Amino acid sequence: MTTPSLPTSPVVSRRYRLHCALPALAAEIGQTLQRFGWEVYEQAPLGLLIDGPWGVALQVLEQGNPSEWVVVTDNPCGEYWEDLWTFGPRGLLAGGHRVEELANALVRAQAGEFFRRTPQHDSPLTSIERRMLRYSAQGWENRRIAQELDLNEGTVRNGLSRVFQKLGFENRTQVALYYWGLWHLLNHQPSKVKGAGDR
Repeated sequence: MTTPSLPTSPVVSRRYRLHCALPALAAEIGQTLQRFGWEVYEQAPLGLLIDGPWGVALQVLEQGNPSEWVVVTDNPCGEYWEDLWTFGPRGLLAGGHRVEELANALVRAQAGEFFRRTPQHDSPLTSIERRMLRYSAQGWENRRIAQELDLNEGTVRNGLSRVFQKLGFENRTQVALYYWGLWHLLNHQPSKVKGAGDR
């Protein structure tokens, strides 16, 4: 009687880097994606960037090589999604996503595809106004914003007034809470947010 031979070559899993500033969430995602054949490997060219806490993804993408990342965020601010996408990540998923969708996103990115899946959002802001919103939400003063955008301070002040008006807010604190997805603390939701869809 002969015993069947076992395969000698190991099953090769696909590798990715995982960046998540919340250790418990990172461990859970890493373990769950293993079931889909994905192994965390720090030297992998493809990365999964979990935006937790909100704002981490912006920091990582600003440091360079954004096309190495598939970004996942639950921040509900549409202007924030646009800012993430402007950096040029391989993929962007916004809103709640199951682990199967994360595994599928890694497959798409590994195949060289650039994609995004975000809820529908028609921002009333221009690209310059959106940058003013981001810098203001990051705590920058008008002078620094003006230097970054090569504008004078009066133009920035007027631009931020337009941002406040277009979004229905009165001050920097309110727009910062909006940008970081914390507008529920304001006891109202901006009227500019719409339903979900694939873009």
